[in-house]
Amino acid sequence: MVVEGWVVLNFFCGLLLVLLLIFQRSTSSITSGRRYSALLIMTLVLLASETVGRIGEANPDNLMFLAKIGYFMIYLLDPVDILFALTYIDCWMDKENRFKRAIFSYSFQAFAFVNVVMITISEVLDLKLFYFFEDGLYFRGPYFMVRAVLMMIFIVLLTVYVIMFRKNIYKEYQNAILMLPILSFLGAVLQIFLANMDITYAGISIGCLILFFSLQSRDINVDYLTGVLNRRGLDIRLEEKVKQSISSGNRFSAIMMDVDHFKEINDHYGHSAGDDTIRDVARVLVDTFGSKAYIGRFGGDEFCIVTNMTEVEEVEEKINRVHEAIKRDIKERNGWPEMIDVSSGYSIYDPERALSAEEFQQNIDRLMYEEKQKHHLNDRRKSER
Repeated sequence: MVVEGWVVLNFFCGLLLVLLLIFQRSTSSITSGRRYSALLIMTLVLLASETVGRIGEANPDNLMFLAKIGYFMIYLLDPVDILFALTYIDCWMDKENRFKRAIFSYSFQAFAFVNVVMITISEVLDLKLFYFFEDGLYFRGPYFMVRAVLMMIFIVLLTVYVIMFRKNIYKEYQNAILMLPILSFLGAVLQIFLANMDITYAGISIGCLILFFSLQSRDINVDYLTGVLNRRGLDIRLEEKVKQSISSGNRFSAIMMDVDHFKEINDHYGHSAGDDTIRDVARVLVDTFGSKAYIGRFGGDEFCIVTNMTEVEEVEEKINRVHEAIKRDIKERNGWPEMIDVSSGYSIYDPERALSAEEFQQNIDRLMYEEKQKHHLNDRRKSER
């Protein structure tokens, strides 16, 4: 039995993408991890679509509908993969030149949207503008090359984007990030001019593999236990927010949280239960504050959340949701005592005071420990009754 080359290539690329999705779960709680997962999933969907299309093409008498579905998905979602690559690259950049970078981002979004509209119209009205099937054979439509050239231009622009704004990319990540658009471009070129070599997604898959070993698996700003930011990552983000606030006059807020009676969890239930608690609390914080907040493990059982919220009522509402989630999802599920909870301190940053990031953090830390002392005092009173 002879197995065609595309079968082997697609199988191993698909296996690679699935393994990368599994192995990168430790960073899935931070923005870069979520965007990396989105890029992997979209590439996997396109690879599966190509496989389905190939199977239908090889069996036109019985499975032509698979070919039509597969090719429709490829033409529909190809630009979205580029857009996901752009959003992933952007999360490794600092906040400089955001307006200029936004022009690139809006251009990619517009192209992806127009492509979806045109492909859908062509397919629904059977206009055969970009591709069509006739007598069980696949043919390129009259506007295939126009779209292909535009795809190449946008992949080139992705490379230009990285090169133009390379100074905004954290220095240690520049070379690895540059490999993604370069390998995507090489795969697209070979895909267009050598019709029998379907290696577009192979190029993207290899680029994702390089990113995984260079960035995702050893990001020094990620806490290994929870997948949220670590102390170093938090310090960097807080410094950035303070500088932006002072220059723009916009306020922001930060919250410190500490697990009450965490030592007792370790002593009575074991250190594995303590680790589970830390992971569970991190998950609750991510679910509560969302992807736009910077969430990190400050150290031990302490967490810090940096958000764009500027109203005390909004911050307190979120903190109350954390208390409710911990009671519902952690304490009741594990059968732990009522005293297991979190203490918190928060503050709204005032740019007119121009506190340093360290001074601001120390103030929040002090407020958190004041609440923690109140919690311990109340717990002692309850136990004495």
